[in-house]
Amino acid sequence: MSNLKKILISLTVVALIVLSLKYLSHKQDSVSLSKDNLPIIAITQIVEHQALDQEREGVIDTLAKAGYIDGQTVKIIYQNAQGNIGTAAQITTQMISLKPKLVLALSTPSAQAALGPCLAQNIPLVFSTVTDPLGAKLVKDLYKRTEAVTGVSDNLPIESQIQLVQDFIPGLKTLGIIYNAGEVNSVKMVKAMHEEASKRGIQIVEAVAGKTSDVVSAMNNLVGKVQAVYVPNDNTAVAAMNGIVQIGEKHKLPVFAGDTGSVVAGAVATRGYDRFLLGKKAGELVLKILNGVPAGDLPVEVNHPLSLMINKAAAERMGVTISQALLQTATVIGD
Repeated sequence: MSNLKKILISLTVVALIVLSLKYLSHKQDSVSLSKDNLPIIAITQIVEHQALDQEREGVIDTLAKAGYIDGQTVKIIYQNAQGNIGTAAQITTQMISLKPKLVLALSTPSAQAALGPCLAQNIPLVFSTVTDPLGAKLVKDLYKRTEAVTGVSDNLPIESQIQLVQDFIPGLKTLGIIYNAGEVNSVKMVKAMHEEASKRGIQIVEAVAGKTSDVVSAMNNLVGKVQAVYVPNDNTAVAAMNGIVQIGEKHKLPVFAGDTGSVVAGAVATRGYDRFLLGKKAGELVLKILNGVPAGDLPVEVNHPLSLMINKAAAERMGVTISQALLQTATVIGD
């Protein structure tokens, strides 16, 4: 073999090695990239209702204002499980296979479904609309962790929720609560409601709904048994708020809620959080992680400002008289 041929063969081999290394390097760098080479942010949500949707919108708005615009500088993949926990697990598996930069889980069930797979693949997890991240075993400490998990807690002060109903229903003695006993958040809140209500001489009557289609039946079971109904931040119940409101109006049974979206949907009032603002807080956590801050170094966000929102038209339809003092301190809709 001539020296020229040897040189040509050697050059060809070197070129192939360089191209192979370049390809492998490109594949490694393409982890967390979509088909159009944009970094992926995956959002998983247990069900669609106003509270969760508003938080998701707050996250996306915060990202966009920081330059992370869907379809331009980042690829945001969003799926909701339609209230099915099994589907939430399947969504997580699918999202993890795309190697996203991080996963944002909206609701406790979605966060619980995402936790194990995210930890196994070293993908940061940010949660929101989670009442009790410690009780749900999403984190072991609210302030600093070794695991790449952080988020926003929407835990409401129980005293403020009981007082909310008493402010509108003087002499309250019986209060109904609709919730899904399969949601850790809801179980904890209902237990705390019992404790606080007993101090005030109020009896709590539970109406359990295992799925959204059971909520209307649960609401009907409260008719004639209670003076008012409270709907906590329970995804199953909130997703069926329209049905709850219709029964409340029909029977003049006032409905109160733990979130502003439910008031927009027809509940009388809430003393709760601005969900869009909570979404922006979750968005800020996402931005810090994208900029290199370890998720475990970011404290879980707690203790947000409470605000009173009243749906004046809904109150009239449910036979509730609102004092001028309450109206003066509230955001009033349906006027």
